[in-house]
Amino acid sequence: MDAADDLAKRVVSGRSATSPGTYDASARWADLAASLTVGRPARWAPVAALAVGGIPFTAFTILLLYHFYTKGSFFWDSGLLAYLMSQADWRLPTPRIFGGDSFFATHFTPIFIPLSLIRHLLPISDAQFFAGFSGLCHALPGLAVFWLLYAGFRLRTSIGAAVAAAVALSFSFNGLALAIARYPHFEMLIVGGALLFLVALIQRRLVLAGVFFAICLATREDAGFHLFAVLFLLIALNRYRGVGWRMQRAEIGFAAIAICYSVSVLALQHAIFTGESSFARLYLGDPALRKLTVAVLTERLLGYMQYRTYIVLPALIAVLWAVRARNPYIVLGYIAFLPWGMLHPLADSDIAGTLSAYYAYPFMIACFWPLLGVFLGERVGESRTAVAVPVLAFAAMIAGSWTAIAYQANPGRIPLPAGFLSPPSVARQAATDRAMTALVQSKSELGTVFVDGSVLALAPDGYGLSETVWGGKDQRPNTVIYFVEGYEAEAARKIAETARLDLQYQVPGTSIRLATDRPIARSSPLAAFVAPADRLE
Repeated sequence: MDAADDLAKRVVSGRSATSPGTYDASARWADLAASLTVGRPARWAPVAALAVGGIPFTAFTILLLYHFYTKGSFFWDSGLLAYLMSQADWRLPTPRIFGGDSFFATHFTPIFIPLSLIRHLLPISDAQFFAGFSGLCHALPGLAVFWLLYAGFRLRTSIGAAVAAAVALSFSFNGLALAIARYPHFEMLIVGGALLFLVALIQRRLVLAGVFFAICLATREDAGFHLFAVLFLLIALNRYRGVGWRMQRAEIGFAAIAICYSVSVLALQHAIFTGESSFARLYLGDPALRKLTVAVLTERLLGYMQYRTYIVLPALIAVLWAVRARNPYIVLGYIAFLPWGMLHPLADSDIAGTLSAYYAYPFMIACFWPLLGVFLGERVGESRTAVAVPVLAFAAMIAGSWTAIAYQANPGRIPLPAGFLSPPSVARQAATDRAMTALVQSKSELGTVFVDGSVLALAPDGYGLSETVWGGKDQRPNTVIYFVEGYEAEAARKIAETARLDLQYQVPGTSIRLATDRPIARSSPLAAFVAPADRLE
């Protein structure tokens, strides 16, 4: 990084980088590169940091609100997670349709306990809280990038802070982040916590590092394995490069805590909860590896190369970058998650086996790592380079992640970028929530009720398995309630047509539709919420 500073000083003093008295393209490039770090610090850098956090927070919160209140969400898992984050019971009991057992049997997520306390202090719905939580999770990775570029690489001038903010915002919206957002989950908190932890750690801000480390571990039981994988390889490479054990006491301590935590929690889960583990259900199958054939394995591996280039291309760019820079630290993150990646072609679950949705989330940590790799490599004597080089290389990785977005798994048919720009009005959200309460309370009036997953997502404890479009197939419903553009809307309409439910209603100002054979009387409490619809939409 000092190279850019030296070149800038020569340019400022009127001396070219190549020969006296000339000012060619390379000198102008050096001048531009140096302007990132040399000059008066930008006073508006805090505003840039606020934008880096605020823009993705707002965009992804809007996307989740659109998901819940306009398009129609999933019960598995958006609605379930919104419900769990709002539980007053620290055991996190699941809805009765899920069995009512503690969610800790599926995932150990103690972070949900303080989140639920925060939720009950806010005058918002469960879905709104989960949307804000998701927005925050998607904002954290960009903040980590900005922090590293501004504080670590010293991009503090006006041009430097602007570049740092642009790169950080781009990272928040990279291809993998978009794939994760199309099936909203909570693992993005592991990503954000891990990135902030790593940035704090290399700057020796150990108290902050400890806070982010604890948040990361508390998010899911296996987060410690991911952190250990990265820290273990970092410690080993540092030692190989001559860094003593005493210089790595913090890394060793955090690595030991991470592995001990995850091993202990998994052992306790196995001892306390006797049901099938998530790992066995998603990855092993019953019997074990029942789907594994040469054809399936080949199809998945080829599929990664064609349909998951938003994961593969950034990794290839990182490898080329590491070879060109002769800096093995750059690819350490990808190497750390190779075992995780190799597990998925063998998975029993198709969504996991194809690295769809959030299952590739550790690679968000891996694709951030090259910036850390440059920083760490220079600390142990690797050749220094102008700061513009790692910024451009990292930007190329982000650009590579924007390929094959059209092939991302999108079960909810969430349009991008339109979803970021389509906030449901406050009135629409309130009308939807009020209608959901009234519909649950009026089940006896509506007879045998079937609901689709989008309705269930907003009322997870309001209906049983036999009252869903997928679980009540042996019965004839009197009423079918669904979201007009929901992912199960077509199935709901077919059931209504087969059952000859000729009376159609809508909840004005919402996406909720009802097909029924029971007229809703004017004296009914439901009459205040519904209006006749012309046809079955």
